[in-house]
Amino acid sequence: MTADQDPATPRITTVRGLEEADPVNPTTPSGSGSGATPSSAARELATRLMNRLPELAVRLRDALIAKDEIYATTDLITPDELLRSCEHNLLRAVQSLAGTAPDDVDMLDAARRTARGRADTGLPLESLLHAYRLGTEVLWAALLEEAREHAPPLLWDLLDSAAQVMQVIDWMSLEAASVYRARVEQAQRRDSERRQAVLDGLLEGYGGDPRVAEEANRVLGVSPAARLLMVVIKHVGVSASPPQSPADALAAHGFTSEWRLRADREIGLVVLGSESVARMTTRLRAVVDGQAGMSSPFTGLEQVPSGCRLAELALDTIPGDEPMVVAFEDRLPEALLASNRTIADRIHQRALGRLLELDVDKRDMLLDTLRCWFRHDRSARDVAGELHCHRNTVLQRLARIEDRTGRSLSNDRDVLLLRLALMTE
Repeated sequence: MTADQDPATPRITTVRGLEEADPVNPTTPSGSGSGATPSSAARELATRLMNRLPELAVRLRDALIAKDEIYATTDLITPDELLRSCEHNLLRAVQSLAGTAPDDVDMLDAARRTARGRADTGLPLESLLHAYRLGTEVLWAALLEEAREHAPPLLWDLLDSAAQVMQVIDWMSLEAASVYRARVEQAQRRDSERRQAVLDGLLEGYGGDPRVAEEANRVLGVSPAARLLMVVIKHVGVSASPPQSPADALAAHGFTSEWRLRADREIGLVVLGSESVARMTTRLRAVVDGQAGMSSPFTGLEQVPSGCRLAELALDTIPGDEPMVVAFEDRLPEALLASNRTIADRIHQRALGRLLELDVDKRDMLLDTLRCWFRHDRSARDVAGELHCHRNTVLQRLARIEDRTGRSLSNDRDVLLLRLALMTE
């Protein structure tokens, strides 16, 4: 301001830096400031504020409680701790503007400490950044008050340096946001690692240890009396699973679950609760893009390994690469065969005999006819309707099956053997 200018006369002021400053990539801080060099007016007024820091801290704390619902309602941050945090952050901002920070002081220590504390208490990042925006308002209002009441000649120069004042808080809030996100990611990673380790311990059979069970119940959020279910998924393709865990999709329908990704499959512990296996089957069909087997329901974490084996056994009963979700209880005969592949192969060879020597097309036609015949309770007429052929054609095919296999379709034992053989296909 020139000596002959009236301080009360409005002046058109161009605040350089407000539009030029990059809020995402602020100038790298150096020395005691944010990288922007404050004007002499800002430095002088900031120095005057040093004695008012306790008062400004109270003002900022009260503004936070009045204007931010999270700060107003949380019981995880005491008013005294909040006041200390406000004063520490304002101290660093004022020191940065005044250029009075000692050389050995980390000017971002308050922002980092605040960010870590808020992340640990679960305070939303939006509320943390809101606190810094309110801090800007409190600091700027205090600088204007100081200029108007005690140093009017500095007012216009202060307005010209508004961008530098704003940059100080931006610099601190951006660092706080970065530290907050890193802290949350670290906590999530550690939580995920812990949950994975707990599930691994259960799969290895340690659920019978009361201490392990208690820890697992706490970490996984499982009640000791909860009705549980094991699921083993084999996704389509050799290379792996979809990027998203089934946990999120099941959680949308009220199912809590924990999953472990292995080389060629995904293993899940699901809290079934009072829901039916049928409903779980329906939900999994919407989630799984390949094959899945489910165990019988059980109670007690010591049953996790045996539940996993039953789920894998159910998975092994699914033929070929056919996408399917099956429950162990619904696949008992197939599971019996799958549990002993040597016997299953022997039944297959013994029951089907020379039928296996036919060309693939002829063999598959006869086997499809046999399956259809069993499915329709041995009704040649119903089989003809499904296969769109004459009833006599069905009878001829059945006769040929008897001839090639050496089995009689009127003999119960032979029929049982053929049924079992079809389950091994």
